[in-house]
Amino acid sequence: MNNGAKEPVLNRRSLFWRLWLRSLVVRRPQAALAVVSLLVGAAVASMLLNLYGDVHRKMTREFRSYGANVILSSRAAASAGPTLLAGLIDAAAFDHVTSLRATVKGLVAAPVLYVVTRVSPVPENPRLPSFENVVAVGTDFADFRKLAPGWRIEDGRPEANPDSGVCAVGAHLAERLHFKSGDTLAISVARQGEALQDQPKPESFRVERVAATGTSEDDQVFVPLQDLQRLAGAEGKISLIEMNVPGETAGIESAVHALAAEFPGLEVRPVRQIVYSQGKVLGTIRWLLISLMVLILLIIALCVMATMTAIVLERKKDIAVMKALGASNRDVTRLFLTEGATLGLVGGLAGFAVGGILASAVAERLFGVSLDLVWWTLPMVCLGTALVAVLATFFPVGMMRRIQPATALKGE
Repeated sequence: MNNGAKEPVLNRRSLFWRLWLRSLVVRRPQAALAVVSLLVGAAVASMLLNLYGDVHRKMTREFRSYGANVILSSRAAASAGPTLLAGLIDAAAFDHVTSLRATVKGLVAAPVLYVVTRVSPVPENPRLPSFENVVAVGTDFADFRKLAPGWRIEDGRPEANPDSGVCAVGAHLAERLHFKSGDTLAISVARQGEALQDQPKPESFRVERVAATGTSEDDQVFVPLQDLQRLAGAEGKISLIEMNVPGETAGIESAVHALAAEFPGLEVRPVRQIVYSQGKVLGTIRWLLISLMVLILLIIALCVMATMTAIVLERKKDIAVMKALGASNRDVTRLFLTEGATLGLVGGLAGFAVGGILASAVAERLFGVSLDLVWWTLPMVCLGTALVAVLATFFPVGMMRRIQPATALKGE
């Protein structure tokens, strides 16, 4: 009994897939036209998505070269003294920031202490100034470089993290005082309220690198944070924490709110010019991409609709025969929708490959950069073209459901 009941169901399923396969491979110039139309749409979508995905990544990296886009500092408006340039915060706050990197994805941060110092060449050169007042930046140079990867290291070892007793010098300062890698300079700090004899003696630092930044940092000297804290008598203190949060404006603002909740006693402020410029550029690219894709997919959908309509009209008698043999409107609808989805998947796979090649060529010719394929676009392109094909099949399916076997077989 059970075997007899299952056999008709299996036969119907087998017949369904045989009809599906036959509709794709036998006398199907219209199906080929539909695949070509879907391939063109998928290729353009794949090209745009790959360009956007890679450009988004590269532009985020380029905006990072402008420096920090979020600053964590003290709420105190007054400075801590004539040598310390800002109200100080506890250096332990930086450890807390680093623990948030799992929450704020892509967060890069560096602790910074700003101190006005006196820099002198060692030994003194009578043809040069005996000293110059310079803003010294105490930081972890490796972390600080991650905030500004666009810096050009003109001398020294750019990948090394300075140990105690070494420093980096801005290009303008190095030019004025004729510093180069391997030279020695002395740094001293005048502490407020201490007698002359109690002032700390100058400390010598070896110049390990010269950094060209194109900004005010070209006139500064960079020393290890602990060395500058000791010189300034500010052990365990920093001026601020500079951070770079990747993403668009909404994501950065969300990270700012999260950081403000973590540090209620400190001020967390975005660098508006960088944040809004980044958000505006990336937002414009995204909406341009969406507009072009919607327009192209609408045109492709109309093309596929016309093609599927021609298929239905050509197979009018076949549909009538299927209905006469007992096929329901639901069965025939499922057959056509499955056929449309298959054409969409085939066109999507081929279009993704063609679009990837086009995207690489466009990136090389227009932007002069190599393009890395963004693989998350593959399921988007394939599912998108399959959906377009299915939706475009609904109108011809409506025509098919109105076909009457007796009328169609008579040729009316």
